[in-house]
Amino acid sequence: MSVAAVIVNYNGEKTLRDCLQSLAQQSVPFTEIIIVDNASSDRSWVGLEEKFPGVKVVRIAENSGFPAACNTGIRNSTADLVAILNNDIRLDLDWLKTMLSKVTPEWDFWASQVIFAESPDQIDSAGDGMTVIGAGYKKGHKKSASLYNAEKETFGACAAAALYRRSLLDSLEGFDEDFFLIYEDADLGFRARLLNSRCLYVPGARVYHRVNFSIGTFSHSYVYYGQRNSEYVFWKNMPTPLLLLYIPERLLFGLLSLVYFSLRGKFFSFMKAKVDFLRNFKMIMKKRKKIQETRKITSRELRRLLDRNWLRNRL
Repeated sequence: MSVAAVIVNYNGEKTLRDCLQSLAQQSVPFTEIIIVDNASSDRSWVGLEEKFPGVKVVRIAENSGFPAACNTGIRNSTADLVAILNNDIRLDLDWLKTMLSKVTPEWDFWASQVIFAESPDQIDSAGDGMTVIGAGYKKGHKKSASLYNAEKETFGACAAAALYRRSLLDSLEGFDEDFFLIYEDADLGFRARLLNSRCLYVPGARVYHRVNFSIGTFSHSYVYYGQRNSEYVFWKNMPTPLLLLYIPERLLFGLLSLVYFSLRGKFFSFMKAKVDFLRNFKMIMKKRKKIQETRKITSRELRRLLDRNWLRNRL
């Protein structure tokens, strides 16, 4: 099957070429490699097509956000499968070969074993989980990689390095561009599961990730988009019986998060996120209507896929 790699680049001067080198060295080559440059100011896109034959650079005039840039890359590709890759990752030599060995009819998207580049024995993500309050989390985060060597179904995939069927991306109309940054992969995974699509965690497909290299930990953007978009995921995607059941816990989660981020000096970032969510509530409800009308699994079936213990995984 043909495979396109889509890499969104924003000021990736320090990481992008290492990423592309790992793609060039794959034991099984990609059919297409598309770099979508999100109006970088560091000229990190310059010379890539000459240095890496077969690479196509698509430039965007202004920073449109990660999901919009992903969608641009998807539209510029023609392959049967699409790998979404961050510009701050490095693929193991057999990443694509391993992924392709798991492309069978029962699966629609595939999650990598994402490792901290600075601590290669430690997991960043072993597939993504989703809680009953609509807060996603990385499975195995900061735990030993040796504990996550079993192949298994997972709720979703971290888009630092994930593989999707084009047919799935087309049916979902790509990533939700209103997210701009953070949680766009959790939202896409949730919508995929509502269509009864399934995700496989592939531990042999290893990726080394320089986590939060671009956005930083506890920056304004990290807190703002994380907190706003978490609300989007819950209110867009949760079927009505489960939404009504878990609203009290969702509100408790919000209160605990307010205290947590306030103690770290991010009160205003947190509050702006919630205010902007409320401003956009009508838009979210419009999207929700379409999602719920087209979902193919029942609330009971979805409930079995969600993690009940959100306190353990989120705080």
